Amino acid sequence: MSRQAQTPPRRSGAGDVRGPQSAAGATLARRANANPAHWSTAAISEMAIAVALAAALGLVKLFVMPQGGSVSLEMLPILFIAVRRGLVPALTVGVVYGCLQLLLPGAFLVQPVQVLLDYPLAFGALGLAGLAPVPALPVHLSWAEVRRAPARVVPFAAALTGAVALGVSARLVCHFLSGIIFFSSYAPAGQAAWVYSLTYNLLYLAPEALITVVLLAFLVVAYDEAGAARGGRSLP
Repeated sequence: MSRQAQTPPRRSGAGDVRGPQSAAGATLARRANANPAHWSTAAISEMAIAVALAAALGLVKLFVMPQGGSVSLEMLPILFIAVRRGLVPALTVGVVYGCLQLLLPGAFLVQPVQVLLDYPLAFGALGLAGLAPVPALPVHLSWAEVRRAPARVVPFAAALTGAVALGVSARLVCHFLSGIIFFSSYAPAGQAAWVYSLTYNLLYLAPEALITVVLLAFLVVAYDEAGAARGGRSLP
């Protein structure tokens, strides 16, 4: 009898505990998209465009906070890369943009660690949104169909909102720590530094996140439809 015949059949189903774990690991590795050698020319081009767009959109501010921070659309290109290109491409775009911000008007620089927290790390942290898979909507789904069957968009909307919340929350952590460590002296008398830092940063991050998730939904849908028309795919 050959060695191949002697090999017992591989178990599957409920008894194979490695199946779901392997699937989850494969999904995580795919969403990480960590090997630059596998990035397509289109992906690299989109990343470069995203940095430029973030820089341009960051200059258009709805309002500016006194100790840094503002409401703009600068997160939109970074989160788009996260949603459709994955974790590491978005981390790359965020870190590059965070460094570029130091050369642009409005940078609030106090101390090297504060600069690291508020710029490269904060904007790089947005890339964590890339870990959350966001399914595509059915191609060419009309608004009339959405009104008739709104449940068809729920998985997409929920996943996109979750991805944005994950990325923005990670950015908030960076600014929150910076506020506690370096800006506690600005807190009103009697207010804890952590309360001041959390409130201060939520005042601009929360509205920016809401605006961004709405615009990102339209952008991702348009991108997915264009990709389906040309037979392309978003990763890698």
